[in-house]
Amino acid sequence: MEEKSDDGITPMTEELNDLLARLNFSEEESVQIMCKKDDHSGRCFESWAIGKIMATEIPNREAMYRVFKSLWYTKEEVEFVALKEGVVIVKFGCQEDRNRILNLTPWLFDRCLFSMLPFEKGKDIESYEFGWSPFWLRIYNVPLELMDRQTALDVGNANFSG
Repeated sequence: MEEKSDDGITPMTEELNDLLARLNFSEEESVQIMCKKDDHSGRCFESWAIGKIMATEIPNREAMYRVFKSLWYTKEEVEFVALKEGVVIVKFGCQEDRNRILNLTPWLFDRCLFSMLPFEKGKDIESYEFGWSPFWLRIYNVPLELMDRQTALDVGNANFSG
């Protein structure tokens, strides 16, 4: 066991602090990469989505990624980055691909919903509302005079508790 000085710091801690104080980056190492809005390489967050598989047990991620890639037919490559608790960042190659795939929701894998939302820079994972997902709903026998946007909104806002 190392001895501590009067201020409670061990000699090893002092040595590490000294080394850290002398740490400098060369000009080459300190280069920063900036993301431009007109960058079409897909590296910018504007073309990203964030998703969560709504399952009690996380399925095989690699299989899920392969299935979605094969279903989506994107113009550009898609990358998946697994985060915590089943949350995944989906990095689309371009905004056009992302928008098209988000408009085609809901997506299912292994009979579980993959809830996906546009990625928002600076937003915490916990603040995304994965519990809400748009669904297409087909209603039969609606009179022609009621087939309009307002009727659709009224039906969508109705509370059908049984």
